[in-house]
Amino acid sequence: ASFPEWCASLVLLEGAGPLARNADDAPRHVRAACRRRIRSNRLLFPDDGGGGASSSSSASSSRAKIYENVDAAIEARLDTARRMPGDQYLSAEAARDMVLRATVPATPTTDPSSSSPTDPSFDPSTPVAFRHDPRLQWPSLQYYTREQVESFYRRVAHPVCLLTAEDGWPVDARAEEAAREVLRPDCAERLKGSHHFHADPDTVGEVVERVRKFLGEWGV
Repeated sequence: ASFPEWCASLVLLEGAGPLARNADDAPRHVRAACRRRIRSNRLLFPDDGGGGASSSSSASSSRAKIYENVDAAIEARLDTARRMPGDQYLSAEAARDMVLRATVPATPTTDPSSSSPTDPSFDPSTPVAFRHDPRLQWPSLQYYTREQVESFYRRVAHPVCLLTAEDGWPVDARAEEAAREVLRPDCAERLKGSHHFHADPDTVGEVVERVRKFLGEWGV
């Protein structure tokens, strides 16, 4: 919408842009975000008074939760999926692929060939930690209103493919209507699967086929 010259088409999987929130809830969102930041910074940066002035990705990663082994991290990822809203689920195969890409050894190794869980020689009994910065999961200070989200929809001038999952992330009726009536995707289908239907072995094939068909029809 803001940089239409950067793309020729748009493929959306299990999402149609920013999350919209009511304008009247803005003060509550700011308070929740600030309280989470203060609380988390006291754990991430105990010598910084909770303000996070000396924050760094290395500091946060050094305090990441450590899992006993790869299997423990996979089970934690599966448990996260089970606790998501609606009827979401995640296959063990998809969870394993995600964990292998997203973790690092909890203790640095001197053997470069075994420095990543994706390496065939990596010992699966090695303790691991997720590599992402936990601050990425903090609540946002500010959200777009529904009207703002819809304004982005109206500025999308390229072909749009919107694929959602039958057991995916729950979307309220107004947001679903806006995606359909305002964004007006050229292809809109609900496929079998859950939020990660593009990663689960049982559903990824249909997702890929739909995307390829869409791109082929629009000459992309």
